[in-house]
Amino acid sequence: MNIYSTHCLKYLHDFDGLRKQLSSFPQLPAEAAAMFLQGAKGTAWSVPSQHGQFVLVVHQDKNLCALYAKTLPAATAQAMFEKTVGKAPEPFRSERKRNTSEKGPDGVKSTVAYEWSTDKSPRKPLFALTTTTSKNSVAQGVATAAIGH
Repeated sequence: MNIYSTHCLKYLHDFDGLRKQLSSFPQLPAEAAAMFLQGAKGTAWSVPSQHGQFVLVVHQDKNLCALYAKTLPAATAQAMFEKTVGKAPEPFRSERKRNTSEKGPDGVKSTVAYEWSTDKSPRKPLFALTTTTSKNSVAQGVATAAIGH
């Protein structure tokens, strides 16, 4: 969660600042980035970490940051994610919007999502974590942070 907190959360209201912060990291080639961008315009970086392989994606047209983890202990990641975004800082309120888990032929896919809101702004930070136990998945975890309406 450290990479997510120090990049996606820290720069949630400053995506240009996030891009500048990431400029020292290796940028993925367009073909590799396309797999993570899923049709959206944006940029993907490989983020070095002692904890594994991570790719951080920033969309160009939306205020969205996504962190992909190649391998991830799902239960530990979800507990850390909920601790990070489950309680919003003042003046925000945190509300869980989704908590699903579905078993498929390849493993279990789980998603948890939170929205932070305040009476003073229609713009609401949205946070989600999706994990899978599939060994065949491109990433076993993806955490997103976005500004919604």
